[in-house]
Amino acid sequence: MQEQLFTQALGLTPPWAVDSVSFRPDEGAIHFEVSCDTARLACPVCGAADQPVHDRVERTWQHLHFFQFKAFIHCRVPRVACRECGKTSQA
Repeated sequence: MQEQLFTQALGLTPPWAVDSVSFRPDEGAIHFEVSCDTARLACPVCGAADQPVHDRVERTWQHLHFFQFKAFIHCRVPRVACRECGKTSQA
């Protein structure tokens, strides 16, 4: 239930979603694991639809604080291999 709440609070839309939330008060932090559960996406360079996901790259961002706690978003970000423009780039 909390994953759905944080998915909406972060403004994520399918296929992006919060998979898990880890509150670590000893670190003064909250960690969000985000996923993009799909094998095909639009090319972020040329916009061509239905392009295959080439691979995924682990990324971490520090978001705005959640009350007094640091907030971190972790995600294996898909990279799209576009058959139209030939570029491989992060979605």
